Amino acid sequence: MMSENEITAHPLKGAGASLVSNTILSGDGILKYAIREDSVADSDNGWRFFADDDNDPLATELTPIDFNLILQIQPAVFGIFDYPAGTTLQLVISDNGAAQWWDNDLAHPVKVRTPKLPFLEED
Repeated sequence: MMSENEITAHPLKGAGASLVSNTILSGDGILKYAIREDSVADSDNGWRFFADDDNDPLATELTPIDFNLILQIQPAVFGIFDYPAGTTLQLVISDNGAAQWWDNDLAHPVKVRTPKLPFLEED
């Protein structure tokens, strides 16, 4: 398995859309939380992304966007793409800028992984 520092975000083909907090999209907050739910449509990959100051997920306004646009906002999401529905993660950025995903339920860091080959776009 590759370390976080060895994984580089590449566009993913057929990655689908995710729901993203309008706070992130407006630049008023940074991506902090990632939750994967069961998909609700064919184009929905189940990922929901929330900002550091989104206090109530039920009251947060979300916009569907292509997962590859989320990669442009926060490349660290590349390493969690394959995690299953039910995943709840928090992104912790260290003082030196290193990103580490933490499992919110188990309170420990998770290993990032390269998405499966069918999703990787050809160079």
